[in-house]
Amino acid sequence: MPEVDIAKKLQAQAQQLAAETRELDLLIESTGTEVSRLKTREEQTATKVVDMQRNPANFQREEIFGAYREFAEAMEKRVTMEGQLTALQSKRRLMDRLNPLVVEAASAARDIPPPSENGEVAPPPLDETRLLQAVVETQEEERRRLARQVHDGPAQALSNVVLQAEISERLFDTDAQRARVELGSLRTQVGKTLQELRGFIFELRPMILDDLGLVPTLRRYVQTLIEKHQVRLDFSSSGRDRRLPSDDEVAIFRLIQDSLVERIERGQAKKIALGMTWKEDTVEIFIQSDGKELPSDTELASGLRRSERLDLLRAESTNEARADGTHVLIAKIPLRAVQTIS
Repeated sequence: MPEVDIAKKLQAQAQQLAAETRELDLLIESTGTEVSRLKTREEQTATKVVDMQRNPANFQREEIFGAYREFAEAMEKRVTMEGQLTALQSKRRLMDRLNPLVVEAASAARDIPPPSENGEVAPPPLDETRLLQAVVETQEEERRRLARQVHDGPAQALSNVVLQAEISERLFDTDAQRARVELGSLRTQVGKTLQELRGFIFELRPMILDDLGLVPTLRRYVQTLIEKHQVRLDFSSSGRDRRLPSDDEVAIFRLIQDSLVERIERGQAKKIALGMTWKEDTVEIFIQSDGKELPSDTELASGLRRSERLDLLRAESTNEARADGTHVLIAKIPLRAVQTIS
């Protein structure tokens, strides 16, 4: 029967995905090893450059600019390889989501209901939560792509550094002191540019969210908002915070991120309090701010509405305007345990 053929094809696809996943794991492992090796090389060349900067009289100018080039090449290769590793890890997470879906689809294909009298098969009910999840995952994949592109940006910036360093090199023949001043200024400019790029990458996709979890990421993000917008933003977390499924951590972070940006940019808030209360099976998000009153449900910076963010998390929420002129959002989010892979 047709449904049996579909089930067999899906089963074969599931086996193929499993094999590709094993190959991908090996590639991720080898790429991670290479990234570690390149980081070590970059640190060694950076140490060499710092030593030359502190004691320029002990080195020939060819040695100094050779060290700069070596450091630039090491950083460029490391950044490129990290971008490849991020892409592989993103694909690995995608395959983790695809594998159970294919297995589920194969099982469903064996249970397809018989055609009705007019020959039509009733379509399965639409799972709105899964559809919304797919939308969010698509947005997150786009953020990862942009983050990788920004990661590659420093390579071009470093090429400009090498070019300007060569200009400074020519100054050594006429004014060595001025050349050293130019190099110092150039180093400061590069450091500032890289800091700005890291901030932009954090806005797109905070790498530490995958590594350290929600609370450390929020502490870092709150600090970037304070520095960028010159606002007072107090963050506190009480109870036993813990790691959550990756999708939940991303969704909670985006909900908080969108809500804070909305209050700062649209509500012109200057004082904000953000609190998280961790309980056994829920986490409560508390956001209180001054400024203008905002609609209870509106499209956020990410393109989703607040209600859609909350529905995705199966959260209960309340909005209220208090007598002291502040505005409060409270969201209670049920927690899922992290699924371990045996």
